[in-house]
Amino acid sequence: MRVFVTGINSFLGAHLARQLLEQGHVVRGLIREGSNDILLQEMPEVERVVGDLLQPETWHKALKGCDALFHVAASYTHDPERIPHMEAVNVEGTRLILEAALDAGVARIVHTSTIGAIGQPEDGSLATEETPFNLPNPSAYVLSKRAGEAIALELAAEGAPIVVVHPAAMLGPGDWRPTASGQKVLAFLHDRPLRYLPGGINWTPVEDVAAGMIRALEQGRPGRKYILGHMEGNLSQGAFIDLLARASGKPAPPPPESRWKRQLRRLLKTTPPPRGREAPRGTSPQRLTCNPRRAVEELGMPQRDLLAAARRETVWYRKMGMW
Repeated sequence: MRVFVTGINSFLGAHLARQLLEQGHVVRGLIREGSNDILLQEMPEVERVVGDLLQPETWHKALKGCDALFHVAASYTHDPERIPHMEAVNVEGTRLILEAALDAGVARIVHTSTIGAIGQPEDGSLATEETPFNLPNPSAYVLSKRAGEAIALELAAEGAPIVVVHPAAMLGPGDWRPTASGQKVLAFLHDRPLRYLPGGINWTPVEDVAAGMIRALEQGRPGRKYILGHMEGNLSQGAFIDLLARASGKPAPPPPESRWKRQLRRLLKTTPPPRGREAPRGTSPQRLTCNPRRAVEELGMPQRDLLAAARRETVWYRKMGMW
């Protein structure tokens, strides 16, 4: 099978490409000119297509003869000056690549959304693919990913062979950018304040997400959504820090002070201690926890060990001189 992958040099895209190659597929991938290709250097078999998602003339011919498309590429920023470009990539770029793939006769398509594009139940239970979106004050990134997902689902409703996946936060080697997930790992490793959601986050090995995407391509139902997460991956901030401490051998910081102790310290005007596990001020009480049972049961998505994945990530950061 000949497979086209957008965002092939990304953390997830490169792991996906590696697994596709190992399974004997021919892999062709879109990469922007000048982009970091460190993860592709070990995969010379990848047919590189240098282009821009918003410039179809740079890549549309490369879709011809492809049997499948994984749309992984996305833009992520909170910089007000760069948000319009992010929105264009995540929305119009999605429309361009999906429509071009269908015009080229691509038989199977997997569109990559995000766990942040799914709502969280008000009763505190775990989110599923059917949970209505209800997050207060969503970021421009989340809104753009939801808009891109809506395009994919609209095309699927019209008969297009498109499956949508929602990756959870990913652990593993190769997060060179780093992503928001990798930033949390590096914050711990460098003793910086850890930006974490008070209600918890679902974590899963990046290799399992890539495997889940391939299985979604092979077995997923068009128009159906799949959360690619870990059944045991819903971790509180404390549990996540404990995981990283065991993975890296680095001692975990002490738990944050209780509220009454902080108030007493302010009254006594003493020097504040290190913040440790305390979430940065201003973090809203939200979570990105989920139930990935559908992907596990319907697709057979792997559920590898989280600690081993965290170890692979910390070892890679050490090897690359990032820690």
